[in-house]
Amino acid sequence: MSFLVVFICCVAELTYLSFAPFQSGQWIASWHIWLADEIGFRRWFGRGSLLVSLAIPCVLVGYIFSCVLDGSSVLTFLAAIALLLFCTGPGDLAREIESYTSNYLDTEGDQPAPDMANFLNNVNTNDADPDRPYMRAIALEANDRLFAPMFWFSILGPVGALLFCMSRGLQQSKDLPDAEAHSTERLYDVLIWIPARLLGFGLGLAGTLGPVMRTLAEHDYGLSRSAALLGDVLIAALDRHEYDAPDGGDDHVASINAAFSLVKSGFVVWLVVLALLAAAGIA
Repeated sequence: MSFLVVFICCVAELTYLSFAPFQSGQWIASWHIWLADEIGFRRWFGRGSLLVSLAIPCVLVGYIFSCVLDGSSVLTFLAAIALLLFCTGPGDLAREIESYTSNYLDTEGDQPAPDMANFLNNVNTNDADPDRPYMRAIALEANDRLFAPMFWFSILGPVGALLFCMSRGLQQSKDLPDAEAHSTERLYDVLIWIPARLLGFGLGLAGTLGPVMRTLAEHDYGLSRSAALLGDVLIAALDRHEYDAPDGGDDHVASINAAFSLVKSGFVVWLVVLALLAAAGIA
């Protein structure tokens, strides 16, 4: 069942179907703040209130899937799709990229296109090539919004997808005390470490594997280096001539489209792997 759920959600998210109204990472921060301050969990449990905020939804989802829906495979299947679509995002990556490129072409690059401005918050913008920060950001956003939730769903089921969704929502919140913000950052780094490297390897298989393997070998194994690694791997997987625009085209838009196309190809690689595992009775 995991393969079918992941396949359906992956196709839905990487095409132009939009589930953005149902996807928001802000709810977990509001939930934690309500429990910690209004109910008093921070006073009772200290920093452990963060774990309680994460545990309650996970236990509830685990109970629903294991006990309430256990007798109905159809309801379980539909609920799993709904939960995974809810845990991906926030927002619609494919549509945001399309909106950005359309806006960029309409204004001929003279006015800032806001659709991808927030993408650049987590990447290094000091690059000699002005296109590369956007390409790096696409790799990171695709991993955080899509690949990592689907990976943890495949490993731990609905609870895994929900746990990653909550960790990312808390990691992006600006309303947590410093100690809790540090803890959520570490949790996010732990949960992103494996998916980032698997997606990077998939990008290599879909692009040029040799440079990607060298890039993976050059990076250290620190928990906080996943974002930089993803960006470097995507750049390594794309040769410059592969995203030069045709005559009359725009190089910036061509580089973004090439990056997103490679990301989608990387997803296809892992869907094939997951299909083989499902056929073998493993997934």
